[in-house]
Amino acid sequence: MTDAESTAQRTVVVDVWFDAVCPYTWVTSRWLTAAAAQRRVELRWHLMSLAVLNAGKDMGAEEAAEMADSLAAGRLLAAVAQEQGGDLLGAVYTAMGERYHRRAQRMDHDLASAALAECGADPTLADAMEDSSYDDHVERSHAAGQRALGDTGGSPIVSVDGTAFFGPVLMSIPGSDEAASLFDAVTALGRADSFFQIQRPRSGAPDVG
Repeated sequence: MTDAESTAQRTVVVDVWFDAVCPYTWVTSRWLTAAAAQRRVELRWHLMSLAVLNAGKDMGAEEAAEMADSLAAGRLLAAVAQEQGGDLLGAVYTAMGERYHRRAQRMDHDLASAALAECGADPTLADAMEDSSYDDHVERSHAAGQRALGDTGGSPIVSVDGTAFFGPVLMSIPGSDEAASLFDAVTALGRADSFFQIQRPRSGAPDVG
């Protein structure tokens, strides 16, 4: 039996630590959801925070605005996890991402309310975007992702059956066939004790679909 056949026949547990405002993470998350439609995958979503990761750093106005969006989105998703249950986290992230990444809407109360309502969650949880009481949940989840990676890493962190990676970083959302074959490849790398890192040059912004 090949590695791809083995992956296709058993359930692979994939933990994803994500920041909702990261466009690269959005692309990776769409790849994982597409792969999960073709492979036996248990996707588990967890929060990481670029705002926490970059706290105290000097940055320009554009990056500071992105970190403000990261903070607001993290609070909202923490509220969903705490008040509605973690099972809704992936769905609300998807609804937010469709608006934020694909429609270029602002990360504001209107976006949050619409995304929550679409998923059957309480739309009044949009108020959590300004509620610092949810910061502790975000920080604890973020710290768990860093521990899983064993290093300092950005978004996304993907753990496949307990082996954590920073990334994979994709520049576009793969089609269905490529999504499955890429998932098989990443799973195989995760099982190889000798594997450490692979990287190639890139340029431009990711295609968020």
